[in-house]
Amino acid sequence: MTVLSTAEALGSNRIDGLPLLSLDQSLDLDSATANKFYAQHLNRYMLQIFDILGLKDMDIRGAQGLEIWLNDGRTLLDFSAGLGVLGLGHNHPRIIAAERKCHDRKIIDCIKVAPHKLQGALAYNLAQFLPDPLNVSFFAVSGAEANEAAMKLSERVQTPKGKKKFLCMQGAFHGKTHGALSLTTATDVQSGFLLGVPKENVIYATYGDIESVRQAINAANDGRGGNDIIAGIVETIRGTSCEVPPPGYLTEFVALCRANDILSIFDEVKVGMGRSGRFCAFQHEDVVPDIVTLAKTLGGGKREVAAMVTSQALFDRAYGNKQDCNLHSSSFSGLGESCAAAIETLNILQDERLIENAERMGKYLSRRLNELKEKHPRQVLDVRGRGMFQGMRLNFHQDLAAKLVDISKNPLFQTYQTVLIGAMTRDLYERHDILVHFQPGARDILHFMPPFIVQEHQIDKLISALDDILTRGITDATVRFVAKNIKRVFGDKT
Repeated sequence: MTVLSTAEALGSNRIDGLPLLSLDQSLDLDSATANKFYAQHLNRYMLQIFDILGLKDMDIRGAQGLEIWLNDGRTLLDFSAGLGVLGLGHNHPRIIAAERKCHDRKIIDCIKVAPHKLQGALAYNLAQFLPDPLNVSFFAVSGAEANEAAMKLSERVQTPKGKKKFLCMQGAFHGKTHGALSLTTATDVQSGFLLGVPKENVIYATYGDIESVRQAINAANDGRGGNDIIAGIVETIRGTSCEVPPPGYLTEFVALCRANDILSIFDEVKVGMGRSGRFCAFQHEDVVPDIVTLAKTLGGGKREVAAMVTSQALFDRAYGNKQDCNLHSSSFSGLGESCAAAIETLNILQDERLIENAERMGKYLSRRLNELKEKHPRQVLDVRGRGMFQGMRLNFHQDLAAKLVDISKNPLFQTYQTVLIGAMTRDLYERHDILVHFQPGARDILHFMPPFIVQEHQIDKLISALDDILTRGITDATVRFVAKNIKRVFGDKT
């Protein structure tokens, strides 16, 4: 394969004197040149983070299923799976075939002045997976946009009654667009922004604590014997901390909302589409919310597709006439090939019984992780999650880390937990060819989100790698991590 240096790449096509890269040249860029462009024209600080984790020079040749193939001959197992996007794995052959079929038939992608048959077909298919009366969809391109759509629909229904607040959980994550950002407190991502929903219009409860929800509702008195809450939104499994709520919590949450004229929104962006071992995680209980939001796996790992799904009755209350039916819309909502990929994704989940496999392999993963907990009780505090979304909470002895590195001189190392979990993540990649991830809001939890196609032998490889690191001790991984980042540890900002 030909790889191009910067000089070769820039000696390419010229239009009006501007050097442009062709697609072939872009695909053949060497890692150093690609990183140079990334730093100059995209986000040099993210590149620094990738460098700290040892991932900056990951030169990817291709990927399929759980495997990522590097140009240096290594094969990685991807247990991060695009942080949930790759439910079907990389480049599922049926998704590629569906895209090719769309190309061969020259389907129309964008039509705004007439209905698109694939939008209707996708909405029908989603309704088959969801309980009644959730049967009306709005399509978007991200989970944050789906949550924005849910918020706006709720506002249309409830603000004429004088309601003006949203109820959400402390430490929640619902997205980074202006509206969804207002309900996101899992990490400090609100600082410096004018929020779409002012802070005084958001009230909080404690995740998994139904009494806290009840108290928050009672405190939101509107002076007329009711409350001023538009809607309550909750992650059905907490995305940052990988926390499954207590049995019955979601059922009680919806019951409390309905008893108090509050709309209920279940955010299934991360765990919906089968990741929990059910199509939606709320289907582990006998409960139906007013609105559910979906994304990530819906696009089959190849397309940006998200959905807000609600009832016809609720949609009609918000947008139920010819004047208002298009008050909320999006330029890229439901493009033809995106809908085609989502239609095929739903069929793959059913035909290949991948939701059942997610449940089965989830039980196996949980058992193997708990075996590690029993073997390393001082290092593994907790195993949590469900299905193909699980986490391992680690006992990082931060006093030990403080002896190994002084983080005060470098802002990239925000906490000692960052150093320690970064060390484990880098060790898994460099020594064991396994990709995992962690979230800034929970730096003591390693996340495992494999595609639903994962098999026992691949889980066994992950467990063996974790066992090796825990047996050698986190000090070993930390020393290696610090050595690799020694300039940044001691304040070098290059």
